[in-house]
Amino acid sequence: MTTEANKLPISESPLMTWARLRLVLLIALALLFIWLGVKAWRIGRAVQSLLNQQAAAETLMAEGITGIDPDLADEMVYTIRRNVVTLRNETAVFMPITPYLSWLPKVGPLAVNAPELMEMADAGTETAVYAFTGLKPALTLLQEDTGGSPLPQLVNVLAEARPDLALAQQSFQRLVRARGHITNEAAFPERIQSAFALFDEWLPLAQDGFAMVPVLPTILGHDGPRSYLLLAQNEDELRATGGFISGVGLLTVDNGNILALDFEDASPFDRQALIENSSAYDYPPLPLQELMGSDYLLLRDTNYWPDFPYSAEKAIELYQKVEMETAVDGVIAIDQQFIAMLVEATGPINVAGTDTVITAANTVNSFRNAFNIKDGQSYAEWFDNRKAFLSTFSAAIRQKVEMEPASLDMVTLVRNMFTALDERHLQLYVRNPEVTAVLTQLDWDGRLENPTGQDFLLVLDTNMGFNKSNLHMERNFTYDLDLSTSQPTAHLTVNYHHTGADNKVPCFQYVYYDNAPTYQEVADQCYFNYLRVYAPAASQLNWMTGHYIPGEMLLMGNTWDRSGEAVQEFADFQTFTNFMMVPRSGMVTSEVTYTLPENVVQQQENRHVYQLWLRKQAGAAPEPVTITATLPEGAVLIDSQAPQLPQVDGRIVTFTFDLTEDTLIVLEYQ
Repeated sequence: MTTEANKLPISESPLMTWARLRLVLLIALALLFIWLGVKAWRIGRAVQSLLNQQAAAETLMAEGITGIDPDLADEMVYTIRRNVVTLRNETAVFMPITPYLSWLPKVGPLAVNAPELMEMADAGTETAVYAFTGLKPALTLLQEDTGGSPLPQLVNVLAEARPDLALAQQSFQRLVRARGHITNEAAFPERIQSAFALFDEWLPLAQDGFAMVPVLPTILGHDGPRSYLLLAQNEDELRATGGFISGVGLLTVDNGNILALDFEDASPFDRQALIENSSAYDYPPLPLQELMGSDYLLLRDTNYWPDFPYSAEKAIELYQKVEMETAVDGVIAIDQQFIAMLVEATGPINVAGTDTVITAANTVNSFRNAFNIKDGQSYAEWFDNRKAFLSTFSAAIRQKVEMEPASLDMVTLVRNMFTALDERHLQLYVRNPEVTAVLTQLDWDGRLENPTGQDFLLVLDTNMGFNKSNLHMERNFTYDLDLSTSQPTAHLTVNYHHTGADNKVPCFQYVYYDNAPTYQEVADQCYFNYLRVYAPAASQLNWMTGHYIPGEMLLMGNTWDRSGEAVQEFADFQTFTNFMMVPRSGMVTSEVTYTLPENVVQQQENRHVYQLWLRKQAGAAPEPVTITATLPEGAVLIDSQAPQLPQVDGRIVTFTFDLTEDTLIVLEYQ
């Protein structure tokens, strides 16, 4: 018989409660360990696969891009991507706590940046998948021996790859942002530091490549034939956009097919044009008239202006005075250094009809030596053919690129072309607005521009000696800024050193060709230089060095005895000009002091920002530059941007580096 007392709950003892709780905890811990074990197994398998893929990738790349098996590479890219996705998914739960694990020995810095590192891996492999999907057919084409040029098929591949490459670019921007959030890579293990250094080295090239590849089909005539005026510039006779225009040619492409590639000596081209129609030619700029005795603006002198699109349009105009029926879609300017960089990628070039083999090491000297008169050659034959080597060489390069694409070192080719564009050994001007926008964005068209609210400096030389004396010239300059007042001032010092031997021959501003001088004799001359300094438009000249050149040394016979002056060439710039002569083995210094506009220093919240856009002259060799800024009394430098870290001495900040390309200098202080 059941009573009410029997129905009351029986209380568990504390011992029984703890036993049950412990059982639950043990089960939970077991499940946790199983979960962690599964994750560890998945992560470990993915990591091991990635390590295996690294070794396989190194083996695959050993013979260069053209030696890669496209299918194996395809499989590898997707395998690496799958492993990274696995790692991303399996480690996502731990990412919120990793930034707090800096105390871990050895791996603490990596743990702190684990979310950014994972994002880099995720975005990087996604970029690789999209890019390889689009460009795999190009890899296959470069390895096939079709007996003809693969360029038309490559242009089609690039055009069809645009959608995939656009997706790759989006992923790449994620990669760049993640990289920008990592600032303590110096604390990483050495192997990872090396990987970051390599990434940072190739980052600018990749960014430029993603911008440029979409318009390459347009440049190469995917939607119809394109013709480009070719200007061969000789930097041994330095001019505003790189060097004296010694050769002129026309490149015509149609969907990658090179329909024509012709060069000729620029001087006979101009002579014939004047004979046929001299009345159609305008007067040249005043300095060319007064200092060089020029009566007309000829094609060879159209690169007088440092704004390459402006000079390019002048060149097209004069070219079409002769070739009236020829449509011109743009201008390509190259110099001797560009050709050497090209040959480094193509490999040795055998020049037809000669025993000459051009290599990267001997390219420039080969062009110089080709100028010299040959045994048994008459003066007339020499004078008419002293620049014919350019045409012969261009035909040999064309043969190599079209018929032996597998012999090209594609990595070196891409790297060297981008370097040549950055350093202005190669300049492009294309009339197509879409292409123009990209070239301007990348600073590859040589456009002379400077945003308001910052400083600008271009130190520009023009060899007016009718010689190749820049072969011997060394130049460096110092730019001293005083930012301590509301009206900043600048003092520029330009030093010239002629490294040629003093042969005791009097200096004269002309070289006579009656006795077929050698190239070296044309170079062993004094340097007659027209200096231009470009500064922001509102700059005011205070003082400039005076130079003296006796009239008997000058072609026009008029003694030069005056200081420099300010002229207005372009609306957005003030230009300070001077003329000087540097004797063989001599040294000359030219200085200019001017007042800068107030807005070169900008107020941003609680700090002052000074920016200098330092422009490199096309064709000029790397040159030592020193930038010294004096900050206001009591000011403290907060941050800076330059190729090298600054030296700071109180309120004086100094940067010293070699100028190889356009460079932005930034100072932030308060």
